[in-house]
Amino acid sequence: MILASCKKETESKTEFPKSDFNLKTDLTDFKKKMTELDTIRVFFDHSVCTYEGYERIEITKKSDSIKVRTEFKELTFNENKNPDWNLVYEKKISEKDTVWQFEKFIERNAQRKTSDDKTRGILIVQNKKDTIQFFTNGLVDLNRFLEDYYLTMRKIYPENKNGIYGYELVEE
Repeated sequence: MILASCKKETESKTEFPKSDFNLKTDLTDFKKKMTELDTIRVFFDHSVCTYEGYERIEITKKSDSIKVRTEFKELTFNENKNPDWNLVYEKKISEKDTVWQFEKFIERNAQRKTSDDKTRGILIVQNKKDTIQFFTNGLVDLNRFLEDYYLTMRKIYPENKNGIYGYELVEE
């Protein structure tokens, strides 16, 4: 007599949370579409003519709010050849925020997107392995792009300490 025993094996699978955020399709609605697993990194080159300055922004999500952390490095007036990144601000806004409309800025400048690595990116946006670069064409176009960016960023940082988002012209 042969006895057979059937043992039911259960697989132990641990499912890790996964994000479906796609930088290329969801950037214009990132406040709603990103999850706590996503981090958007933004690099902005403020350099014009003889001025050289750089900004890096980290955007993360926690529950129903967005955290925006910005650092700035200025090279023009800095004797140190490798200056440190300085924290400019860290803000927490609602995912339903309508004041800081970075998404609208991205939409307005969609024609500036490039996938050409040889083109100097003025604005570079990254999430995981995805990258979107925005470029300008000449000095006049660069100044228009800077103005649009500065006006957009002053909405989240109206204090504009050290004038990283340009200076307002005051006519007397």
